[in-house]
Amino acid sequence: MTELRYPLSALVWDYARGIAGIVICIVILVTNEWHNQLIWLFVGLTILFAIYTMTTVAKNLAWFRVSEEGIECGGFRRQSIRWGELSELGLRYYPTSRSRKKGWMTLTLKANAPYGSRRSEASVKIDSNLPGFSEIATRAAWAAKENNLMVDRVTADNLAALGVSA
Repeated sequence: MTELRYPLSALVWDYARGIAGIVICIVILVTNEWHNQLIWLFVGLTILFAIYTMTTVAKNLAWFRVSEEGIECGGFRRQSIRWGELSELGLRYYPTSRSRKKGWMTLTLKANAPYGSRRSEASVKIDSNLPGFSEIATRAAWAAKENNLMVDRVTADNLAALGVSA
C-alpha cells in the first residue's frame, strides 16, 4: 500500500492566488462606499476566491492510499473505490497556454455501490500534480480493462499521452 499527498510546493501558487484575490477584494470592499453597485461584484469575487482557497486547503489535507485492492482518499471527505467496482474512468487535460504544452490533467474514478449496499456512488478526483499520478492512471486503466469498461475518446487519447494503452 502506498500513501500519497499533494506536496506543498505544488500548492503554493494556488494559495498565493487565492489569498491575494481575497486581500485585494477585501481592500476594495473596505475602501468603497456600499451604495455603489460595483461593490457587489467584489463581494462575489471575494466569495469565489474564498472557495478557491478552501479547495486548495482540501487538497493540502487530502491523502490517497493505493493498493492492489483499490484506492482510498481522505481529508474533508473520505471515499474508497475497489478496482473491481470501478464503473467510470475519465482523464481530462486542461491546457494553460495556446501551445497546449503546459497544463494539468484530472483523473476521475467512479464506482457504483455494490448491490444491497447502503453506500451511494463513490467518486475520486486526482490532479496530475500528485506524485505517482501516472502510476495511479495506469492502474486505473488496467482495472477498466479488467472490468470491460469503455472509455471515451478523450480519455483514451490522454491515457496514450501518458504512455498507457486504453
